[in-house]
Amino acid sequence: MQLNVLQNALRYNSTPPTSIIEVRDYLASPNNTYKKINAGQVFPFPRTQIYPEMARPLLEKQNQIDFPETFVLTIPNGRVLGDGTVVTEDNAILSESTTDFHRKQQFHRLLSERSVPTPTRFDGRLAVITSPGSNNYFHWTLDSLPRLSLLRGMTDEIDGYYIDSRSRFHLEWLDILEIPKDKIITASPEHHIEATELIVPSFAGVAGLPSPDGLDFVRSFLPSKPNNRRRIYISRSGARRRKILNEKELLPILQRNGFETIQPGSMTVAEQMETFSSADVVVSPHGAELTNIAYCAPETKIIELFSPYYINPCFKNLAALCKLQHTALIGTGGESLLRKRKDAHFLWANIKMDLASLEKTMHKLPAIQERKTPQKNEKNL
Repeated sequence: MQLNVLQNALRYNSTPPTSIIEVRDYLASPNNTYKKINAGQVFPFPRTQIYPEMARPLLEKQNQIDFPETFVLTIPNGRVLGDGTVVTEDNAILSESTTDFHRKQQFHRLLSERSVPTPTRFDGRLAVITSPGSNNYFHWTLDSLPRLSLLRGMTDEIDGYYIDSRSRFHLEWLDILEIPKDKIITASPEHHIEATELIVPSFAGVAGLPSPDGLDFVRSFLPSKPNNRRRIYISRSGARRRKILNEKELLPILQRNGFETIQPGSMTVAEQMETFSSADVVVSPHGAELTNIAYCAPETKIIELFSPYYINPCFKNLAALCKLQHTALIGTGGESLLRKRKDAHFLWANIKMDLASLEKTMHKLPAIQERKTPQKNEKNL
């Protein structure tokens, strides 16, 4: 981290933010406008199926989530830095605009910088959509996209969108959203932009989990509901981490139970929407591909495979929000960690599954129903 600070000090020459401020304190300043969109709400998490049971304390750390109030804030001469961090005209970070995943907000990384890029001017009203981590499919879909739901009815007031457009899935989503290309300001770590007015929608939820309204916005782009119901297995065989080490032994079990193997990373966004909205059972190791369960129909069964060295509840929580049935199967090893309720947080750990527990879970699924294959000229009624 110190090396990055030194490198930035050599590259840039503008003063970094000097403090961090909450919206409620910032509202005492003149000229800004605050528009409340939705009140905060509490969402309780149901219990999930977990094998082995001793992993439950690690996976069910919270029994509910408190979604904060959502709003749109307009800041005259406001600035946006890099990953969407908003800086007020008094050079303070707006705390509700950012998430620093590795430290508490009072120790935000920008407060340790010696310098930042020189700001460029945007003459007009610039809406900040990007958010920390949104180069990743998970954070883009569940953190950034829902922010657009708060700007309904404001399209004519917005001259530009500070938004991601560097990856294929970003570009596909921008086409789906029909945001004019001439209004797109590509978010970048090197960017520091001062706007005549900065329009700041809050997060529509919390980091990694949209509010019910935010989720409804993402789901509003789903295609018409497919007639077939599919059982899909997400393979991470081409990934560098969290692969299933004994996948060759696992695949025959899944195939006997009617599963097809997919790799969402090779699909378009539209194809992923269609595939997951047509699934009735999804089996997958923990990974960003499971973001797509946001498109599943209620009561779809999600069977998530974990390493005992990295048990993250984000998709269990998303499944609860989507009214899906979630089961967690923990791979072999790490028994001492599970007994001690310790989270090793080893993100890169591969997974070796206990095949017997998988077989047992498969036996609990409904019998495979015969599916009618439509004739070429058959129309959906």
